[in-house]
Amino acid sequence: MSSRIVVPAPPKVVPVPKARPMTGARAIAEAVKLADVDVIAAYPIRPYTGIMNAIAEMLANGEFKAEFLVADSEHSQFEIVKHASAVGARVFVGSSGVGLIYATEAIIVIPMNRLPVIAIAGCRALDDPGNFGMEWNDALLYRDTGWLISWAKDAQEALDMTIVAYRVAEDHRVLLPHFIAVDGATITHIAAPVEVPPKERVTEFLPPYKPPYPLDPAFGPVTKAQHIAPGLIGPEQRKGVDIAMKNAREVIIEAWKDYERYVERHYEPFVETYYMDDAELALVTMGAYTINAIKTAEIARKEGIKAGVVRLRYFRPFPYWDLRKVLADVKGIGVLDFSYSLGSTENGGVLYGELKSALYETGPKPMLDYLFLGGREPKVEHFIKALKILEDYVRTGKTPNNKRVFWLTLRGEDI
Repeated sequence: MSSRIVVPAPPKVVPVPKARPMTGARAIAEAVKLADVDVIAAYPIRPYTGIMNAIAEMLANGEFKAEFLVADSEHSQFEIVKHASAVGARVFVGSSGVGLIYATEAIIVIPMNRLPVIAIAGCRALDDPGNFGMEWNDALLYRDTGWLISWAKDAQEALDMTIVAYRVAEDHRVLLPHFIAVDGATITHIAAPVEVPPKERVTEFLPPYKPPYPLDPAFGPVTKAQHIAPGLIGPEQRKGVDIAMKNAREVIIEAWKDYERYVERHYEPFVETYYMDDAELALVTMGAYTINAIKTAEIARKEGIKAGVVRLRYFRPFPYWDLRKVLADVKGIGVLDFSYSLGSTENGGVLYGELKSALYETGPKPMLDYLFLGGREPKVEHFIKALKILEDYVRTGKTPNNKRVFWLTLRGEDI
């Protein structure tokens, strides 16, 4: 009696496409297609216009199916996705600058209804009628309302963050809306190499959305956006958002670890560091200009200055635990800040204030803020100047005019 040796079939290998050049807007559109989004709300405002047009082209070509609803305003956009998410759809929307602010009423209430809306904030300066330059305040206006906020550094990460945002936001431990902030123009309009993961792998990583409490008669009685009189459920509703935001930390860590397993691309969940192993001075920032900060650290090290760079990948939840760890041994910190909080303590930026608060219990540490505002693009020379001011402050305990906040791209002298 002969025996048969059964040779198992080799595992299915899904080839990973090579990187190809595309703008950040196109990369985000690719992510929306891969995520198999059900409802997309559209209203033209740069840089969301580029994403909207790319998605419309994909739908017209039959690359995927979705409801593509053109709204009459940014406010209507967010109302559309709010209601679509409430009935169980996976949704996508975006805006920027003053357009994003116009949608504030709808944006504010979405987290209170525990709806995992995914939105792009193409960061632009808040000027009337709109500045094409980049600032962070449009996205940061919503930092205290229950939205998760991540910050991409390039087109590749914008694609990956969009996919992972659905996984995090739709997790039943979270169920919160999620902004992916992308620096306007510097990411959205400039082409860079982007590797689009295979659809099969994304589908395994991101299963279809199954809302726990859909607004659907077939499910049973559910109330959303109910009138809340004082003393009814207002405190409990906000406490639910608080718990969800706390849960998000663990979910974010799990999601990025799982994403690496499926897509074979590694990211640290909350904070990335460059040249920080022996750094004495640290530049802290977010977004596209991280590459300029890294170049600044490289130049400084050639001159014998031990400089490093720390980049936040998430602003909400704010990764104070990681920042305390990576900044524990530095002698001085400089914040490269594209946000403002006019009238705040020391009249610095939002990132500066958050970081200073996060590090308060670790003891006093020299920290300066450098504001790059109004959409005027900084250069490496501005970051080098920032590092020089910080170095002098750590060495002498003094700064020009005894200031802690510096505006380095003004045409005239800072006063």
